[in-house]
Amino acid sequence: MYRRKYAVIGGDMRNVYLAELLKKDYQYVEIYGFDKSGKPWAIKNSPLDFVLDGARIIVGGIPLLSENNYLSMPLSREKLPLGEVLEKVPQNTLFIAGKIPDYVIEKLAEKQVKCIDIVDREELAVLNAVPTAEGAIHILLKELPMTLMGSRILIVGYGRVGKILSKMLQGFGVEVWAAARKYSDIAWIEAQGFKPVPIHQLARYVSDMDAIVNTVPALVITKEILEKARNDCFLLDLASIPGGIDFKAAENFGFKVKWELGLPGKVAPLTAGDIIRRTIYNIIEEEGGRY
Repeated sequence: MYRRKYAVIGGDMRNVYLAELLKKDYQYVEIYGFDKSGKPWAIKNSPLDFVLDGARIIVGGIPLLSENNYLSMPLSREKLPLGEVLEKVPQNTLFIAGKIPDYVIEKLAEKQVKCIDIVDREELAVLNAVPTAEGAIHILLKELPMTLMGSRILIVGYGRVGKILSKMLQGFGVEVWAAARKYSDIAWIEAQGFKPVPIHQLARYVSDMDAIVNTVPALVITKEILEKARNDCFLLDLASIPGGIDFKAAENFGFKVKWELGLPGKVAPLTAGDIIRRTIYNIIEEEGGRY
């Protein structure tokens, strides 16, 4: 692998481990915004000009921004305005982060900087489904008043996370029910030995569940569906904003409910950082190694 300078600016523990892994690959890495990470080498922020000078690849957080147009830097005492970074990004570089707003892409394009939103990368999403599923199992083990073996759990959505979580739960001896919209997914659910549920018929099946895990980022578990569920049914939402559970109705009905975002970064930041590293290398290869 050709040696390049990487500037890793902001983000959570995933980016801390990313920086360490890049260094192990003999890449030149400078970091900014990790002074609260607990890592001795990250205690002091070098000047931003120094961090960005000569960088070919700039990596931000997932997401790139926090509130009020500051860079997302949850592991730093400092606040870094986005404008300050955009002004100092070198020309003809590759800028990689998560959930990059369109105006940032347009602004950097004026400097011939190519932006890649890493959240849109399929390999990242597929590999992140594993720590997400493991994190979900950890939560279920903690929250359910019974063993997973012999429990009945409904997974809503049979995408990347739904597929991997179903298989893992089956290994624990769970009676897995999985809801999907497409007929092809319903067929796959049945072929894998799970109980299939057409998503428009959710209300017919929720009454017997010990837990419901949602993976669909749209309102699918409505007030009407919750009315049919048992009061002691645990609700777990893994979907990105806006989520898929009517949280207000769930609260009014007295359900125990959790909405967990960004599980890979919370439960397995080293693995998640490695997935980001591999995805970045894929992007560089696709770009012909010109950065």
